[in-house]
Amino acid sequence: MRYDSVIVGGGAAGLAAAAFLGRLAIKQGVARRILLLEKGPRVGKKLLATGNGTCNLTNMYATSHAYHGDIELVKSVLKALTPAETVDFFTAIGVDCTVRADGKVYPCSQQAASVLDALRLEATACGVELRCDSCVVALRPDADGWCVELPEETVVAHQVLLATGGAAAPSLGGGAESYRLLTDRGYEKTPLFPSIVQLRTVTEYVRAMKGIRVDARASIRANGKEWLACTDEVLFTDYGVSGPAVMHISRPVGDWERRKQGKLVLRLDLLPDWEMSRLESRLAERSVLPGRTLEDLFTGLLHKRVGQTMLRAAGVGPLSRAADTLTREEIHHTARTVKGWDLEITGTQGFGGAQVTAGGICPDAFERETLMSRRETGLYVAGEMLDVDGDCGGFNLQFAWSSAYVAARAMAARW
Repeated sequence: MRYDSVIVGGGAAGLAAAAFLGRLAIKQGVARRILLLEKGPRVGKKLLATGNGTCNLTNMYATSHAYHGDIELVKSVLKALTPAETVDFFTAIGVDCTVRADGKVYPCSQQAASVLDALRLEATACGVELRCDSCVVALRPDADGWCVELPEETVVAHQVLLATGGAAAPSLGGGAESYRLLTDRGYEKTPLFPSIVQLRTVTEYVRAMKGIRVDARASIRANGKEWLACTDEVLFTDYGVSGPAVMHISRPVGDWERRKQGKLVLRLDLLPDWEMSRLESRLAERSVLPGRTLEDLFTGLLHKRVGQTMLRAAGVGPLSRAADTLTREEIHHTARTVKGWDLEITGTQGFGGAQVTAGGICPDAFERETLMSRRETGLYVAGEMLDVDGDCGGFNLQFAWSSAYVAARAMAARW
């Protein structure tokens, strides 16, 4: 079976590329045979989970500063399809969008399924053939372009786009095996590690707060120096911490875990809007409220269980003790714990809990303007498979859309 173009991977980048290619074929006024191959039983499974099912599909503030890896490549790709143009594209295929104050863009429906359905419908309406349960095991060039080998057949295509995603979220179709399609051909792959991922910490006090969410300032520290910080929601779990604030700052932890060098600490400020002096004064005032024990010292200021845990972490107790017996030093130490609680980091939740893969195929082997291989004509790559990853907040999907557009545009120009 011969095709003009084959796309390997039915995730965000692959589906977008299929829609872009289909639209470009119609614009050219020439019938083209385009095939998308997806190894799983359905396309877009990981896309359905983005934004906890609401799909933060881009960020209007997406610039190269929000990315890691080949920044010159990122600049070139984002210039080809900007966040504003991405919103226009999705509006054109039926996904009306809403832009929040922080730049995050969501479908008005608040359903990731809307984004997936619109991409799938647009691709098929443009004549793209979508084929699931089709795992590509190898690629090899031939006189007519490329042979795409599946377990029971070989598909021949004039050109091939690899958009197989990364190793993150294996339960949603992620995996490292697809990198072999390129590494077997001599392309370099940088080390992989999880990003936008939950963190494992010592759990002596954390487990007592399992399931509680707090607004806090979270920071990663090494050797007394702060690496990265974010103020947002933190979720306590039985293994450590999760939540937006943690996910935002998790990338260096994944790299540290891979290298296994030194010691990392997560510092939490559980009252980030309060100055230390104000908190000390208020704790002193609360301690002399009539009939109060330490058990209720933080009632009305922090979640009760969080407040009690902070006292235990500060070494102040027992909770049955009268609050008015607190010494000035104990009040200071308790306030300091609330404003700077250090938890030793033991690792991440790995690729199983990660939203994004850091590392991947080295972009140097591909042209920045087309994403075609510099040494093998007609071979393209897009999306998370490349050694480019973005911060939390819609940046990774924007790279998926933009890189898919760059590759599709270049492929259409070679028909």
